[in-house]
Amino acid sequence: MSLRQRIITYMSGVQGAGGWFCTWWFRFHIEPFTTKQIRRELELMKREGLVESDHRQSNNTRWKLIEVMTP
Repeated sequence: MSLRQRIITYMSGVQGAGGWFCTWWFRFHIEPFTTKQIRRELELMKREGLVESDHRQSNNTRWKLIEVMTP
């Protein structure tokens, strides 16, 4: 399963804080990928309109799934 599929599956199946997930949460639930790899994929997903981000807290970006794709 690709990193993107793992992210979407995780965000679809787990209830975050109002649907929002901190970047570092993924690191503990999506292995063996690094935080850098996960963040890069989330940024790509944002550009493609699949997730939205919240940068209000310093050093703690939060992500929310906008559209669920079928793998």
